[in-house]
Amino acid sequence: MTNHWVDLKNADYILIIGSNAAENHPASMTWIHRAQQERGAKLIVVDPRFTRSATQADIFAQIRPGTDIAFFGGMIKYILDNELYHRDYVVHYTNAATLINPDYKGPDELDGLFSGYDPEKRRYDRSTWSYQTDADGKPLRDETLQDPHCVFQIMKRHYARYDLDTVSGVTGIPKDLLEKIYRTYAESGQPGKAGTILYAMGQTQHTVGSQNVRALAIVQLLLGNIGIPGGGVNALRGESNVQGSTDMAVLADTLPGYLPVPTVNDPDLKTYIENKTRPGGPWSGGYWTNGPKFITSLLKAWWGPYAVQRTDFAYQYLPKVDSPANHYWIALFEAMYAGKIKGLWIMGQNPAVCGPNARFEREALKKLEWMVVQEIFDTETTSFWRAPGEDPSQIQTEVFVLPAADAMEKAGSIVTSGRLIQWREKVAEPPGEAKPDHQIINLIALKLKELYAADPGPFPQPILHLVWDYGQELDIEKVAREINGYAVKDVKDAQGNVLARAGETLKTFAHLQADGSTACGAWIYTGYFSLQPDGFGNMLPAAKRRNSVYDPGGWGNYPYWGWAWPANRRIVYNRCSADPDGKPWSEERKYIC
Repeated sequence: MTNHWVDLKNADYILIIGSNAAENHPASMTWIHRAQQERGAKLIVVDPRFTRSATQADIFAQIRPGTDIAFFGGMIKYILDNELYHRDYVVHYTNAATLINPDYKGPDELDGLFSGYDPEKRRYDRSTWSYQTDADGKPLRDETLQDPHCVFQIMKRHYARYDLDTVSGVTGIPKDLLEKIYRTYAESGQPGKAGTILYAMGQTQHTVGSQNVRALAIVQLLLGNIGIPGGGVNALRGESNVQGSTDMAVLADTLPGYLPVPTVNDPDLKTYIENKTRPGGPWSGGYWTNGPKFITSLLKAWWGPYAVQRTDFAYQYLPKVDSPANHYWIALFEAMYAGKIKGLWIMGQNPAVCGPNARFEREALKKLEWMVVQEIFDTETTSFWRAPGEDPSQIQTEVFVLPAADAMEKAGSIVTSGRLIQWREKVAEPPGEAKPDHQIINLIALKLKELYAADPGPFPQPILHLVWDYGQELDIEKVAREINGYAVKDVKDAQGNVLARAGETLKTFAHLQADGSTACGAWIYTGYFSLQPDGFGNMLPAAKRRNSVYDPGGWGNYPYWGWAWPANRRIVYNRCSADPDGKPWSEERKYIC
């Protein structure tokens, strides 16, 4: 979520699409109802089914499954045609005014394709998609939005085909109802108003899930709904701590903090930085200008004294995936079925029933030599080999089940959909032989280091040099401090002022360095476990704070309750809540004071 749960109370228009929030995220309705009752907010629900969320809606529309892009395409065209967009916001806070290479051509000119398509490789050469730049590499802009090569005009041409008749035919939503939804939600583009879009797996679990979310993000940017109270592109994550899991790199294509995974095209750290981050000039902006600091600090956290300048900060210890590479869910099970993957370690997942092709996934599990399942109870996956109709004697897979502790039986942090990190203490001991997940991993890591020391093999350094000093009984708060980031040696600013003493936890990712003087396990979490004021006169690790009183402006941000990444920002991109001179778009929604 670019905003957060409590912020829903600040919305004037709420669009739920691809989510049944009332049933699957019931706490959200507390704030939606408050917005309806106190602000007169309009709730719009678009769904193939008449859900419990729909029962609360002011406007409901049934959409044909899989036609979300057409729905949002029609809304974009409606906003553009009727000039309902927030013009100043669009000019100053999006790339709409930026000029694109004149050789670029879109689907409107190339029968559904973009320029640069290679039919044999089925891939795009994106060179024609680049910005026009001046001699210094600065992108050229036309703030009148009239140049035919500016992003705004290209977008208008692209969405010209999404007229109401066509969209109605594709989505199955009657034309008059479609126009009513567009007209109502577009009112959020007025200064002083705000609209939020809530979605869940009804948007993402499609072959075009990324495009669905891009389309709704375009709507929000056109209306100026990003970075303001009551606005946002807000994903309602599927279960507790899914946000924290993706932050910490359970995704196949990322390292912690969403740093890209290195590929074979990134043989050294310099190349990785050039390919994967965007240092650019002062006009490039954004967090990723600090990419070199983020990756270097991560390498320093993992390999400590071995991550120094002369060793390329141990970058060679990171595995490099093929390019292009596919290590997502289905591809992994295809590799298991083909015998390319011999062993599988599963933590808190149940692929025998939860994947898109459970029958195939069970067949793939049979091809493994071994499988470890870390679970709190027996599941269809732990016992797939003895399911009805199976002959265990014909299944080669050796299954090891490691009893794990429940969430209440271990300490650690948890992250909400709104990026809020809260520390939870253990309230009960795990039963029997069950252990917390982090302790299971700890014991395995210690044993691996012992085995590699005794029999190094061809490339033992990534394991032997790995910093793993959390103790035989893992100190979870020591792990938290490493994730937060700390100074390896004194960190100073350009004037020589000390920002952090050696050994101190860092308070902001702005203090991370690219010279090996800082170590950080996840740059977006920098500050979450440093000592911060709690508003009651105490200093606590930020994620442990519980101040439900202090709420400047009454926006529901509660900055002393836990810690939100990045930099405790409860609404990201909030600079956009004011014009370039710092004047709020409206006094009612003055967010930056």
